[in-house]
Amino acid sequence: MRRVGLFVYGTLQPHAGTRMGRWVAARMVFSEPASVPGAIRAVRGGNGWFPALVPAGSATRVQGTFCELELHPGDLAKLDRYEGREYRRTAMPVRTAAGRKARAQVYLWRIALPQGSPPIPDGDYLAWLERTGRQAFTTPRNGS
Repeated sequence: MRRVGLFVYGTLQPHAGTRMGRWVAARMVFSEPASVPGAIRAVRGGNGWFPALVPAGSATRVQGTFCELELHPGDLAKLDRYEGREYRRTAMPVRTAAGRKARAQVYLWRIALPQGSPPIPDGDYLAWLERTGRQAFTTPRNGS
């Protein structure tokens, strides 16, 4: 087992109510609210929406959860398969709500955004879902 820092901002968040969010929660040693530099857009997929994190000025932040996970060999590859080819996992600086700075693995959007992908101005995907009455992407990709 190895400990990995992971910043999640969408359906992987432990409190997102998805199968993969529960998978992350089961491996979690520690978590706290956090943010990373960037912006997110909502992408329609299957029967719901998922977020795409794209680079932006350092003044723009994406809200999510910093998690320290205990992972078995192959667990990061499982997360990579879940996220798909549209995302690239990279290390980024994370700032926690408590003011702590860390580096964490983060999934960045790597292809052209589909037309009509609305911005999420406050950078908080789960709050955007609640505010707009939309639902999270729940096709077989995350199964919930």
